Amino acid sequence: MFARQKNFARTILALAVFVSSNLVLSEVEGMVTCDDIRAIGLDKPVRQEDAFAAIAAETVEGGYHQYPPFYDNVISPHAVVARGTVYCAFQNTKGQPIVMAYDISKKRWSEPAKSSEFGLGRDAHGNPSICIDSQGYIHVFYGCHGGPMRHTRSVEPYNITSWQEQASPAPRATYPQSIRMANNDIYLFYRAGGHMEPWCLRKSSDDGQTWSEPEKIIEMRLEPPDPLAAAYCSFHPGSDGKTVHCFWVHKDDNAARVKGNRKHPWRPLKYPGLHEAVYRYNIYYIYRDVKGIWQNIAGDKVTLPVSKAFADKECLVFDSGDEFTNIGLPAADSNNRPYVRFPYGVGDWQKGGTIILPWRYKFAHYDYDLSKWQVTDEVPQDWPSDVKTSLTAKGSAAYGDKSEGRWFIFFQHARPSQDAGSFIFLYHEKEGFATRTGGPILVR
Repeated sequence: MFARQKNFARTILALAVFVSSNLVLSEVEGMVTCDDIRAIGLDKPVRQEDAFAAIAAETVEGGYHQYPPFYDNVISPHAVVARGTVYCAFQNTKGQPIVMAYDISKKRWSEPAKSSEFGLGRDAHGNPSICIDSQGYIHVFYGCHGGPMRHTRSVEPYNITSWQEQASPAPRATYPQSIRMANNDIYLFYRAGGHMEPWCLRKSSDDGQTWSEPEKIIEMRLEPPDPLAAAYCSFHPGSDGKTVHCFWVHKDDNAARVKGNRKHPWRPLKYPGLHEAVYRYNIYYIYRDVKGIWQNIAGDKVTLPVSKAFADKECLVFDSGDEFTNIGLPAADSNNRPYVRFPYGVGDWQKGGTIILPWRYKFAHYDYDLSKWQVTDEVPQDWPSDVKTSLTAKGSAAYGDKSEGRWFIFFQHARPSQDAGSFIFLYHEKEGFATRTGGPILVR
């Protein structure tokens, strides 16, 4: 089940070579990661021994497929800190959820634990979101791409060795994002099915045993009527533990249907003929206040579910025009003010990953004095230090206890082979990488 290959060391060594190429935004649906060691993030190169785990590359006709252990931002979190331990969740190449625990004081990793035998196989959308409830039980939400969301819970609190399957929280779902709030409610955000379905919230007030009916948050296809308008969202806990921030992009499924004499129904299309997944535009924002009311940045109550017309008028952070964006990485400062880093450019996911307009990151915050969003190409020097750390990190932040600093989790693709395809890293903002004695363990 979990094996170390005798030639695994050669594969690990290839990681250092592979990631030293020029900046590339490696894209999987709902995910953007940086594959360059000089990209924003850590100021030192990634070494092969810094990873704590690796998943094998899936064998496909003509070579190997680089299978992602998780998606950044659109499924979250992948790590939670509690009682001096960082609990990390990712998937193997069968799409089965894997959990590993790092004891911070002992600097020691657990063995990998498979929380379920169920997986989506080659469909990487089933990667897990991890959450710890008020009693210490660990929850993993996973295994869905338009079908029932899967849910497993640890048999014992703060213990990953054995698991129990739970009832599905949602009958049709994709991209689970879980947050435990200050009052111990668990919020579960997700897309209620396929591309154009609304993004919803279900809540549990009994540690995940039962769930509320869904509250529709965003449904871009409503106004103006457009059955092919979609969204990709990133929900982020407020620094007070009582609020939720949400940034999202508009996904235009009309664009991929522009062929021959078939025109786009409402806009001239500057970049026809690309992969359907790349047509993502703009950045939008709303937040949920302590009373459960959704508002825009100006504090005006928003009409739910948010339509594209309403979003364009009341929730727009950045208008990308004819060019593309993708899901942002959110952050909130100690005063619960929102910030976001997001990619901007034009590229194709087919034809060898053609780059038309080089991808770069943009950074946004709201200027309360000017009552407008400010979007820059560099991180503003006057941003709070914790925000700068989060939005120049190489991965997404762990949720939970931050009293001893913040942890970040990310992965890198190596040159794919039968031995390893993706390496997974955990690091602390001050202490550096959480390495594993003997090097990264190969998870199959």
